[in-house]
Amino acid sequence: MSVVTITIIIVVIIGVCVTGIYFAQARERTRIEQIQKIKSFSDRYERLQRLLHELPPQYLPEELRILITQQSINSLERLIALKKSRNYESYLEGDKEYLSKLQNKTLKLSPVVVKSPEQAQEIRSLLEILFKFVQQQAKQKLLDPGRAKQYALQIKFSAVKSKTDSLVGKAETAAKAGKPRVAIHAYHTAIEALKAMAEYPPAAEVISSFRQQIKALEQDADKHNQDVKAKAQAQTEEEGDKWNEFLGDDDEWKKKNSYD
Repeated sequence: MSVVTITIIIVVIIGVCVTGIYFAQARERTRIEQIQKIKSFSDRYERLQRLLHELPPQYLPEELRILITQQSINSLERLIALKKSRNYESYLEGDKEYLSKLQNKTLKLSPVVVKSPEQAQEIRSLLEILFKFVQQQAKQKLLDPGRAKQYALQIKFSAVKSKTDSLVGKAETAAKAGKPRVAIHAYHTAIEALKAMAEYPPAAEVISSFRQQIKALEQDADKHNQDVKAKAQAQTEEEGDKWNEFLGDDDEWKKKNSYD
């Protein structure tokens, strides 16, 4: 076998190996990209589902709820295209049914009362996800810029209100327990939290409502103080009368001894 033939064979072998390595790397890159896409769409789907089912309904406008559901459906369709799964197909059916109820206005959602600072903090975390979602939809031209700005302001207000809602719960509990001063302090703290958005009409309305509550509580506190004072005064007078009666009896005893 000539040197030229051997050289050609070696070159061919090297070429085949290089080609094989290239295709193997290409397949690996494709596999990794598919895994990354699956994870990306799966994470996106989970975030959207949290907004739909964990964020209290009063913080999520109907238009955004519909848009989130549509994007959730889109994420599932992309996932199914990447990887067939009965779970994904089941979730897709559920989301489509959910969207149908929203569009037909047959879905009944009730407000959730925020009772603790921890709950309020969790809500603010979800509102941060919602804020990023609105920004993304605006960039993709899926949401009108004017509407996006309006929703951003509403989300900011909701984030503050989630904190004030827990303070209102504290105030109501204190008022029922006969502690008006504690309730008043909670309302004042809530007003302070809203002051940065005082020019936003919904915030101004809430502040006005809190001030009315404070006024009513102050009247109750004054009445309570007056009742306590009156009760104390009556008790003092009663004790004075008993003391005077006792002294009067003592005087009669002295007179009797003198007469004897």
